[in-house]
Amino acid sequence: MRWPRRRSQSATDLTVEPAAVRQRAAEAGMPLDASQLTAVDALSSSGSSGVFLYGPVGRGKSWLMDCYFDLLPTEHKTRVHFHTFFAALHALLHRHGHRLDDALDDMLGDVAVVCFDEFQVDDPADGLFVRRLLDALLARSVRLIVTSNQPPSGLMPNPLFHSMFTDAIALIESAMLVVEVDTGVDYRTVESSRDRTGFATGRWIHAASVADAATAGLVWPEPTEAVVLTPNGHPVRALATRPRRGQVWFDFADLCATPTAPTDYAAVADVFTWWVISGVPDPSDMEREPTRRFVHVVDVLYDRSLRTDLVTCSTAEHFLSRAGSFTGPDRTISRLHSLHRSAPPHQP
Repeated sequence: MRWPRRRSQSATDLTVEPAAVRQRAAEAGMPLDASQLTAVDALSSSGSSGVFLYGPVGRGKSWLMDCYFDLLPTEHKTRVHFHTFFAALHALLHRHGHRLDDALDDMLGDVAVVCFDEFQVDDPADGLFVRRLLDALLARSVRLIVTSNQPPSGLMPNPLFHSMFTDAIALIESAMLVVEVDTGVDYRTVESSRDRTGFATGRWIHAASVADAATAGLVWPEPTEAVVLTPNGHPVRALATRPRRGQVWFDFADLCATPTAPTDYAAVADVFTWWVISGVPDPSDMEREPTRRFVHVVDVLYDRSLRTDLVTCSTAEHFLSRAGSFTGPDRTISRLHSLHRSAPPHQP
């Protein structure tokens, strides 16, 4: 659906009153610290093309973005996980003959504010395109609100490719207010079980056998249930698909050790609302590319609020205690912390 062309908007239409944010925080029982108050001031400022909020996981960046988005006095706004936006934009680019402006017209219409959650760039090909995207969005006078675990200078961290992204980093730092948000507390790790929704309704299942999985309430796939899915035309083997339950079951190696992409995970997530991933290895045994894909899987499932069960031969405590061996970002470990623990029965 194409939205009507943008109507003129004044800068004040794209800001919120700091007092309104503070009131929301008070109602939520969330005292704002100095860094969060600085972020509130930045979101309330009309003197920039956007705000780049960065800091460790669970420090309130997404909450601040959500609050800004809810209070923003305009309907011409959109909030989206960066991976989801990227996947949708690539699909539209193909439809529009790779004309970026036409694809953005189709996707955004008269949107005046774009909120990107979990902004990250680690792929060289994506890096080149992100620079074009930033230029195009700023040329449309779109106000960008971004959350990231890294400062702009930490994007594209691979030293072999970092230099190719320095122009984009300079653009972010010159066009946007960059604010670090770090309360020192990861609120996700102290979230109570009664607050669990979406991704966090899933379980970390320590299952050394099929019987252990059955005890945890999972029916292990029969060999005849295996099927090859083709999201975006890419073959991905699933151990089972159970449409009546909305369940898809993957082995880690099939999902993450083969050439798959976030767009593939997103396409499967459009169909199945309950994911089971078995055979998840110890962090120290994960190679670089499977780790990167696992991070993207968790990002997509977390963003879509889909139940996710991980079946491993090690306990969650063991896996998470080995986080130093895990080359993925801290946000992934934080999200895995939110899963229920389910252990096999005691063996005499």
